[in-house]
Formats: sequence, structure tokens, C-alpha cells
Amino acid sequence: MPEAESAPVVSLNPLYEGDIFLWAKGFLGDRELGILSRARAIVLPQTVRPELYWLARELAPTFPNYDFRFRFPGKVGQALAFSAFDIPHPRTIACLQLEPLLRDHPLSPTLRLPAFPFVLKADIGGEGGGTWLISGEEDLKKAISRLKALEIQGREGLIIQEYLPGLQEDLRVTVIGQRIISYWRRRPGFHHHLARGGEIDYDYRPDLQARGHSLIKEICRRVGINLAGFDLAFSPQGEPLVLEINFTFGRRGLEPFGGFEALLLEAIEGFLKGLP
Repeated sequence: MPEAESAPVVSLNPLYEGDIFLWAKGFLGDRELGILSRARAIVLPQTVRPELYWLARELAPTFPNYDFRFRFPGKVGQALAFSAFDIPHPRTIACLQLEPLLRDHPLSPTLRLPAFPFVLKADIGGEGGGTWLISGEEDLKKAISRLKALEIQGREGLIIQEYLPGLQEDLRVTVIGQRIISYWRRRPGFHHHLARGGEIDYDYRPDLQARGHSLIKEICRRVGINLAGFDLAFSPQGEPLVLEINFTFGRRGLEPFGGFEALLLEAIEGFLKGLP
């Protein structure tokens, strides 16, 4: 580890200049690797590849902390981690491949699907893409057809999740450094995402927002997350349930708090001030 007084802060995030800036989507030759190896700290973009992330983590303190993201990738990885870490979430079955739904192999275990309706999610997807409400056999056939096409592309894995009836909103809780910001995404129907016409509400049910903040703060303390958007629903008893964690997330709801870029720069400066 280089001495702090002579070592630069190296940024690969175009929103932060650092002492030295490297383009994360470029190449890493001897010069670039030498710069990284001398860094006092490394700031990475949200789109960082896992190979570069783990290299940076070996070389210097790194922001953001994506250990959880890359140890438990996708919705399948998150579902497994939620169970392992006892994180409250809807009842979920994780499938590493589509085979348990197809039942076309003699060694495939029998998968007992929940009663209709239930939710089916591809391993990778955002803004509601790759997420289907399965209300009957026809919905299931259509979703399986889509999942087959994804599996052919090498995008394997899916989760089967409990449907929470009557939801008109979900709570987005965004963590940026030490800041925790929340707002409701409200829209009648299954999808509440802003990209699908959902509306932002900052004031609805502050009691539930406080419960959501408490849960997310504890999760981040346990697993080290410091830059992510958490989607929460609530049980009829008002207990928060984590639907998924988004490590690249929408920014519209952050505008009243200074906007994403200002919040990110504040988080990076706080991270750097906390270094020994």
C-alpha cells in the first residue's frame, strides 16, 4: 500500500475528477495498472465490470462498495442472499435455470408452483422489464417463452415470488453514502415504476417510510452497501419487505435533494475523509 501523502485518488467515474482520471470503458495497460496500484483510493462508476471492481478492491479502498452486488449477482443471487442473511422479503423460489419449469429432464426435481397469481422475474432486468404477473396458464406459457429466449442468449436464472395483492405503490429507498432518501412510486396496477407511468409521492405514510429507512440502514450496516436503490413493499401488518436491490437506478426522485450528481460527490468526499 503506497504512503497516503504521495498516493493519488484515482477516479474511473466521469462524475468525479479525482487526482487522476482513467476511462473505465477504455483499456488497462501497464501504465493504467501502475496508476491503480499506487492509488490511495479508487472511485468507480456504477457500470463497473466485476473484474475491474475486484482488482480495485485488492489495490486500495474503493467507492462504492459493491461486494454484495458481485458476490450475489442478479435477482437469483439476491434471493439467495436475502434468505442467507435473514433479510425480510416476499416468499421466493430461486431457479438457476428454466429447467424446473419445463420439467423436460428425468433428473429435474418436481417444482410445486404457488397458486395463481404469482410473480415471475428473469434474473436480469430493470424498470419492470423481465417481470411478469402470472395470473393463469396462458401467462405462464408466455413468460416461459420469453425466458427460453433469454436462456438461449446465456441469460439464465429466474425467481418465482409471492404476489402481494392490493399494492398501489412501492417505496424506493436510495442509499448514497450516508444519505438515505425515500419516496413512493404510486400507480394503480402491477407495475409502479416511473418509467411505466408511476408518480412520485414524498409525503405518503411517513411512518412506513421510517420503518423502511430503519431496515435499509441495518442491511447496509451488515453487508456494506453504500450506493443502491432498494425497492420495498409492506405486509398488511406494515412490515417492510425487500423486493430487490438496484445498483444502477433511476434518478428523477432525487432532484429535490440536490440531484444525483451532487449527492454522489458528497458521498465520495465523505468516503475520502473517513480514510486513515
